Amino acid sequence: MYGPGYPPPMGAPMPGYGPPPVIREKARGYGIDPVEYDRITQCCAAVYQSGARPYSTNAANAIKQLLRGDWVVVCYPESRAYDFALTTVKGGDFMTFTVNDVLFQVCRLK
Repeated sequence: MYGPGYPPPMGAPMPGYGPPPVIREKARGYGIDPVEYDRITQCCAAVYQSGARPYSTNAANAIKQLLRGDWVVVCYPESRAYDFALTTVKGGDFMTFTVNDVLFQVCRLK
């Protein structure tokens, strides 16, 4: 068994350990300032490193706790493309970036 109180199997990586993840910005709207960008990427990287699944729910909750407001987070392997749109999001209130090989698309809801 693997989970709280149980170590991972031999040879499996320990969540939260290892080199820091590589974050690459793909796109950022004008409504996300540099401080928000840093905080959002830190939240998502921390969720990624912790292995807390689903990433989208845990990242959205972490961002909401830190920055307040309502957020939508969609994440999936960078190698798989998904097509989606949110009509309630203003053009500048979004950002897209990768944490290692996982693509995060984050939108602030107004």
